[in-house]
Amino acid sequence: MQKASTAVSLTDNLRQVSTPVVLARDRTLPVVDALADLFRGAGLQQGSTVEVEGTAAVSLAVALTVGVTGSNRWVVAVGLPELGSSAAADLGAQFQRWAFVDWPKNQAAEVLYALMGAVDLILVGPDVRIRANHGRKIAARMRERGTSVITVANASRCNLQPSLRLRVNRTEWTGLQRGHGRLTSRKVEVELVDRNGDSTHRRQLLWLPDSQGHLSAVKQDQDNEWTGNSESCSRQEHKILTDLDEQIPWAS
Repeated sequence: MQKASTAVSLTDNLRQVSTPVVLARDRTLPVVDALADLFRGAGLQQGSTVEVEGTAAVSLAVALTVGVTGSNRWVVAVGLPELGSSAAADLGAQFQRWAFVDWPKNQAAEVLYALMGAVDLILVGPDVRIRANHGRKIAARMRERGTSVITVANASRCNLQPSLRLRVNRTEWTGLQRGHGRLTSRKVEVELVDRNGDSTHRRQLLWLPDSQGHLSAVKQDQDNEWTGNSESCSRQEHKILTDLDEQIPWAS
């Protein structure tokens, strides 16, 4: 587990293996094909903030990193100590391109500001809080350096105005039947909403994960195959995402 005091050394190390992107408003970070239709330009706009919310928010945030690390870019998770590597790696997360600051505490603003330009994408956990004046400085730095941020149901606490929001409206696990069996896959409906939280009518159905533990799009002939038992599965999600693996390359 990391303390915020590691941010400076972490940033120095990452700058040796990454190239800052300056004034990258019109450039995008790649996302996998299953998620591309949710974004204008089929990717994450560099220097922007995306908020993800709903039962599967952590899983969706991890899924959004897959294309980024797959193109040899860096991701840092700030304030997400519960993130489990086993399930996340199955979704496609490449942890050799990740670093972690688990407990930024009251130094979260300093940590985020220091990381701007040194990494490409930052995931910010739901308990991270940043004062309004610090949020404005971080947002300006993001636009200048091209680092993007994904907040997990936390944009208002971070005082970072999201450019767009992705909301998980519906989730449904498969595999359990009358009290027995094992969870094998989860179908989710992800919707793009505007800044006011209103629907844009742009939706994507995903397996998050599918029966192999991977991220994939729901096929067209499976679109309407909901059993009617859709509900919040936060307990199951928590169990899966906290399946920790000590071989994650933690930052030091």
